[in-house]
Amino acid sequence: MGAVPLLIHALQGDDEDVRRNAARALGDIGEGAVEETVPALIQALQDVDGVRYDAATALSDIGEGAVPALIQVLQSDDDRDDSIGAALALGQIGEGAVEAVPALIQALKGDDDWVRRNAAEALEKIRTPEAVVDELPF
Repeated sequence: MGAVPLLIHALQGDDEDVRRNAARALGDIGEGAVEETVPALIQALQDVDGVRYDAATALSDIGEGAVPALIQVLQSDDDRDDSIGAALALGQIGEGAVEAVPALIQALKGDDDWVRRNAAEALEKIRTPEAVVDELPF
């Protein structure tokens, strides 16, 4: 058994510190195991704040390979924590997440202040002409 399945298993364990370290380690693997790591890290966006942040950071470490899944979360998930984590990760990816601009702009129109704030911050970090939003809805 390789490291990735063990880390994914640890990401689902009971100990928060172990889950946080597992998320970081999966991010360190980067694009080497996108098909296995991205779904597990997306699921970890539902965890407590520390794990959620580390999962978002790990997804950003994976980079452009995680963008399609993050867009899907942002567009289809009504869970605010998932959406916040997805927007956070897209912002951390920065210019490599340019294809997420339409989904982030749509997120600005949502009801949740934190989702809107994270979407606005992500658009600022992407820094493309498409990402410039003249009027923020908050």
